[in-house]
Amino acid sequence: MEQYDAAARLTAILDAAFDSIITMDADGRIVEVNQATEEMFGYTADQMVGHDLAELIIPPHLREPHRRGLARYVATGTGQMVGHPVELPAMRADGSEFPVEIAVTRPQLPGLPLFTGFLRDVTDRRRDEQALRTLAAEQAALRRVATVVASEADPARVFEVVTEEVGRLLGAETANMIRYEHDETAVVTGGWSTGGAGNVPVGTSGGLDGPTLASKIWRSGRPGRVDDYSDLSGELADVLRDLGFRSSVGAPIRLGGRLWGAVVVSTVAETPFPEGSEQRIADFAELVGVALANAEARQELADSRARIVQAGDDERRRLERNLHDGAQQRLVALSLELRLVERKLTGGDPMAGELLKQASEDLAGALEELRELARGIHPAILSDKGLVPALEMLAGRATIPVELCAALDGRLPPPVEAAAYYLVAEALTNAAKHARASCVNVNVTRANGRAVVEVADDGVGGADLRGGSGLRGLRDRG
Repeated sequence: MEQYDAAARLTAILDAAFDSIITMDADGRIVEVNQATEEMFGYTADQMVGHDLAELIIPPHLREPHRRGLARYVATGTGQMVGHPVELPAMRADGSEFPVEIAVTRPQLPGLPLFTGFLRDVTDRRRDEQALRTLAAEQAALRRVATVVASEADPARVFEVVTEEVGRLLGAETANMIRYEHDETAVVTGGWSTGGAGNVPVGTSGGLDGPTLASKIWRSGRPGRVDDYSDLSGELADVLRDLGFRSSVGAPIRLGGRLWGAVVVSTVAETPFPEGSEQRIADFAELVGVALANAEARQELADSRARIVQAGDDERRRLERNLHDGAQQRLVALSLELRLVERKLTGGDPMAGELLKQASEDLAGALEELRELARGIHPAILSDKGLVPALEMLAGRATIPVELCAALDGRLPPPVEAAAYYLVAEALTNAAKHARASCVNVNVTRANGRAVVEVADDGVGGADLRGGSGLRGLRDRG
């Protein structure tokens, strides 16, 4: 009775354990299992006890190594498994494999050796570890891309880095970056591949026909995937199939709120990319958008500075010509006239008075020309009376009717007044010269510490920043 109670207690203790516990004899047959073992492997105790352990729970490719190791330990008393915890694949009753952590001990009992294995399913731990490794790899890749973006590298360099980082991160064989054009085509701006996989060369242009991933992102503006290219139609799909592509995932790149392009990674493997891959790419696409915005802002600033420098040079040359051809010539002539008057006065010539009168008129004319030049550089009325009277003068001189509404409480800072004055002046010139307008409305207000200048006309419209210097000039002055 006492022995029975001890056996019952031992069984209860083993069944209470969370880990699988299996006892095996020297021939490799299962002697005893606990309840956790039944749950882990999908067998009942009766289906396991007395049967060969290798046939039940060890994957086929590991059975012979197991048997050789067991025979060696029984013969020599030494082996690699006993007393050395390891991780190995195990097999359930349905044939599926899963990772286990196993520790084997040998109880010190008389007779042939017995072995007790303690097995723990580490599937969740493996998954969590893989998730952490994936997250770390993704963060490292994002940091590398962010570093390139922050260094203000050329966009082509950013494209190169992003395509490679995204391709490697997702385990793809190839990656591309594309830019969407206004004529419903796409141009490849970045490419990367590995393992001899094919790739669409940088600079390649093609139509956005058919249900390819580039077309899907272009139409939807959202991340997307194609899990099988085999049945897709269209010229681009044919090209991708010829390259061996089986599936793709990608995300859009946005610049200033508009769809600029996309990042697409592809694989030649039969298994599609895992769920969530699109969002992982989207994080990289967002950084590309930042890089493009930075590059565009730098280019616009450089272009604006170049235009300002050019405008300054042109204005200096204009002033030089006006001074040379106008006031300077008048003053030279006046100097000669005064010398002549001096000689005539010395000789008592009665024409000296007429010459002095003429010299006085020439001097008045030269002064007026200088005043006109000064007004061209900076209108005196703007400095003396402020922005509103200066705009009223501009409206009065305009070649088309101008309705001016300028309600300002006090003077603005001089640089702001000058910028507003010349902005309105250039806008009026543009309206008269290009818009064929019959009326212009100018509205100037001040609110929250800012001056707002609005110029609207009833002209034909159609102005384009890329088509001329008028709008660029207005933007530079703003």
